[in-house]
Amino acid sequence: MESQVYYILVSMVFTSAALAVIFFLAWKNFGRKLYALSWSIAYAVGTVQWFIDLHSSWFENRQVYSLIGNGLALVLITLIVRGHAQRTHSKLLPQNLWPFSGAVFLGLVWVTVVTPHTGIRNALIPVTVCVVLFLCALMIIRHREQSRPIEWATAISMILFAVSQGIAAGMAMMMGPDGEPSYRTLYTNYYFMALPAGYIMTSMFVILMLASDLSEEMKSLAVRDQLTGLLNRRGFTEYGENAYSLARRNNSELSIIMADIDRFKYINDKFGHAAGDSALKHFARLISEDRRKEDIVARVGGEEFAIVLPGTNLRDAMAIADQLCRTVGASPMDLTSVG
Repeated sequence: MESQVYYILVSMVFTSAALAVIFFLAWKNFGRKLYALSWSIAYAVGTVQWFIDLHSSWFENRQVYSLIGNGLALVLITLIVRGHAQRTHSKLLPQNLWPFSGAVFLGLVWVTVVTPHTGIRNALIPVTVCVVLFLCALMIIRHREQSRPIEWATAISMILFAVSQGIAAGMAMMMGPDGEPSYRTLYTNYYFMALPAGYIMTSMFVILMLASDLSEEMKSLAVRDQLTGLLNRRGFTEYGENAYSLARRNNSELSIIMADIDRFKYINDKFGHAAGDSALKHFARLISEDRRKEDIVARVGGEEFAIVLPGTNLRDAMAIADQLCRTVGASPMDLTSVG
């Protein structure tokens, strides 16, 4: 084995191991997100795969070596894709991806053992990687209405990696059934240039995307009331100022409804704080129902709430307030479920 290839493989073993640890720590310490665990296991499998590539001389039977390496690659690919599907709650892919991977592996067995074809055997994994990377990029971009910059960067890195794998598959097919030596050398050189670079590049962007997710989650917790799930006073100030500024720029109307729960202290004193918490959640749910996307609903004090209605004049706001009073009056809270 040439020294350059040897050092590349050694670096990939340690890189994959480090990525497995990073994603495991992310899973353990930041909410135990399933997708972080899927990625941790994927890179652990990748560590084993690169280690086997590093010690390919241990295998006397090249067919066994090829099938083990490609099988591990399929497990890694499947777990990576599954992680992105878990993160984005995507309906683009089926719940169980293993049958697809199993079908690809059966194809590998066929062109490795039954009807050997070097070109197809070496092309199957790059083709699979190409397809799933495009799917992952699509899932990331479609995850939310307005993707964050890091999500766009991650998707673009995946598309670039997918294109490189498509080129690798084309080079592999040029080897033909018997593995024409000149094309085999071309494919090998390209493989060890493009695959590690793409592997590391996309992994780094996924780590940054995971960090961005954590940042957004922490930001959301900072402006959300944990009991009701509505904006808290800080969130009301932040979002309300933005709505007011937008209304001024557009010379449009904006109304605010202030509401509280009458005799809330009596509820706490007579029925206990658990009942008071239930009353707050019940009231928050009622005033949040049927609100428009642009409306802002917040809990700004103990039992005090506010609703910001962009583009709503005073008469319409009063009608909404009257309707909310009727809704609350017609929706008594069930105390039987309060502990």
